[in-house]
Amino acid sequence: MVNFLGDKTMQNKTVLLKLGGRKHLGEERWVGALTLFDEVYATRFFTEPSWEINSNKVKTFEIPHKFLTSKCLGLLNKTNNIKQLNWLSWISIVLMRAANREWMQNIKTIDPDYILCSYGDYDKSDITCLIAKPVITKPIVRSYKESRPEYSFREFKAIQASDTVVLYDVELKKFLERKYGENLFKGKKLLIGYDENSLPSCILDNIKYRGKLSDRDGKLHLVILTFRVDSAPNRQRDQGRYYYIDVIRELINADIVVHLHCEQYNDDNGINRYKELQDENSDMFFMEKPLSMKHDSTAEEWVDSCEIISQYNAGLLHNIVDESSVSEFDRINVPHRFFAYEAAHVTPIIERGKNIVLERMFTENKCGFVYNSFAELPNMLNEDFVYYTPCYEDYLKTIFNLE
Repeated sequence: MVNFLGDKTMQNKTVLLKLGGRKHLGEERWVGALTLFDEVYATRFFTEPSWEINSNKVKTFEIPHKFLTSKCLGLLNKTNNIKQLNWLSWISIVLMRAANREWMQNIKTIDPDYILCSYGDYDKSDITCLIAKPVITKPIVRSYKESRPEYSFREFKAIQASDTVVLYDVELKKFLERKYGENLFKGKKLLIGYDENSLPSCILDNIKYRGKLSDRDGKLHLVILTFRVDSAPNRQRDQGRYYYIDVIRELINADIVVHLHCEQYNDDNGINRYKELQDENSDMFFMEKPLSMKHDSTAEEWVDSCEIISQYNAGLLHNIVDESSVSEFDRINVPHRFFAYEAAHVTPIIERGKNIVLERMFTENKCGFVYNSFAELPNMLNEDFVYYTPCYEDYLKTIFNLE
């Protein structure tokens, strides 16, 4: 239970309030944030997993489970993507404010100096922002990472409620303006070119790099980092993006050794197709152990994981399915694993024409490889690359204009 003392002025503390998006700001990020702030308060919804941070300077509190809040969340889920029902979505927000007066009072008591609201399209940071807005007196910085093509009341109103909006690329700005109009960011301070996925110095400064496996056998070794994979390409929500069987076969046929680090394997009628593929190609495809590079991983686990993948040459970023409904955003998305690859000195790859943001980055900065076919990838062994490793502390300094 958080003790809200409400005596920040007397204590002369600098306080950051993190509104939602807890899932993507794990312990390793707090280590970096605490080099800039004396205390961090982080909020979460009761529907999100509880968590503990090994620091008395990071305090978490939740919007608790209540009957009215739960019903309003259910209603908002039904109305969120229907623009004609904005009025009903607003009623859900107003009722959740009424149901959580104590939570809102806690925010007033904290009286934060800086407010960061983030992260993506599927957490509840936007709802948290809208509930808290009436009691917030400082500017809200809204950092966007992920979105979807369809209209979202939550997304639109969270942008309107923010004072500063941080986007990783101008293409995301165009994407959002196509959905909500060219005046979306009018009156907002807009920061473009900054990505919240950048890693903190406690990770970047402590990675030990292994020798490349290619030095032993002369073959290019490619890694696929993903939380899960599907053995059949028919999961409705993911629309084939986690089905890697065909991709791995093509890589093997191009004489590339593939290493899959994955935590969850979804079977096809009880059959793990990846195990079958490994048995057929025991010297070219390896189902490696899962790595700890998640929201609840420690800095030490991140460092150890980066050391493991540093032995590979290349890293697969996207498995884009052209006909899927999310492919429009995939073409401008910079995935989380991009920063993990770069930190581990593994060169990320992207197929030409699949992602305009990454293709531009790789071409201009030589921090990745753009290919037309997998047959070109072994040529990477004869090229030098630059690794892009922005620091999370510098990201926070920039978006909050800190010295």
